[in-house]
Amino acid sequence: MPTILDSLASNFGPDVMGDIGKALGADTSAVSKGLAVVGPLLLSGMTRQATQPGGAESLMKLLPEGTGGLLGSLGGLLSGLTGGKAGGESSPATALLGPGVNAIGAALTRALGFNVTPLLGMAAPALLGLLSKAVQSDKLDASGLASMLGHERDAFASDPANKETVALVTSAMTTGDQAAATIAAYGESWKHVAAGPAAALFMVSASDLSGPIGAFKEAQAAGKAMLDAASKAEPTSVLASAFGAGLTMDMASQVKALAPKKEALIEIVKAGAAAVAAKSPGELQAYKNTILSVAQASAEAAKEGGFLGIGGTLVSKEEQAALDTIKAALG
Repeated sequence: MPTILDSLASNFGPDVMGDIGKALGADTSAVSKGLAVVGPLLLSGMTRQATQPGGAESLMKLLPEGTGGLLGSLGGLLSGLTGGKAGGESSPATALLGPGVNAIGAALTRALGFNVTPLLGMAAPALLGLLSKAVQSDKLDASGLASMLGHERDAFASDPANKETVALVTSAMTTGDQAAATIAAYGESWKHVAAGPAAALFMVSASDLSGPIGAFKEAQAAGKAMLDAASKAEPTSVLASAFGAGLTMDMASQVKALAPKKEALIEIVKAGAAAVAAKSPGELQAYKNTILSVAQASAEAAKEGGFLGIGGTLVSKEEQAALDTIKAALG
């Protein structure tokens, strides 16, 4: 009988893997290797959750009523919606791996050579769908689910052929735990830290509206700047813990909640920097640099004025004013 991991792999044919590779800018072999790590990683996260008090019951509640998951997840990946869900709801990957999921993604990205976090975001609901199918077909209760997951994890870990993957999964999970501890130490101020660069993006965008295409380019440039910063930092750092997934929907939701009016956006930037200065002073300059690079990349992403890309200004005076305000706030 095929395992959950076998079923996950069988869902990803050549065409699907090719589409994922195009979306992530990685070749098919790299994506295949990434999936071979992401599946066991998520299985490990599920098993750990299921062994905690009330964890198996909580995991049962995460299972979708249907048995699919892949197609919807692939659509989300290819449309760029790779972070948290709208409305502040945690993504499936966060629900399974905890608040350190961005650091886990950053660690795997460094190890595998491409941005793995979106693949995590897609594989998590796919795996939950397959798990739902197994629960329904075998009529498992919470205890039976925990037992099945433990058996599959142990069987995978005991196979000598999986030694390298198990080591990478263990290291990534440890990184996630360390990042979760850092996030917990920040308390409520973490939301300002995580939202700081996104607030800078919104400040630049709101200063001189570029239309839907321009706004997309600005968001894309901001996300790339965040990923670049996270990839250069240690996986357990503030940068990797906050920005290892790039720009996410959850960040946008946090910014809107913290700054219902655009005049309050700069306060998020200030509060994020102040929190890092208090809790992780050694990372303060890198955090400030990330905010500035996100703001600059956003400002330069789309020309303002002109027609059909002809003429116009790379950075308008309104955008430059927003950049100057951000620089002054960061000191």
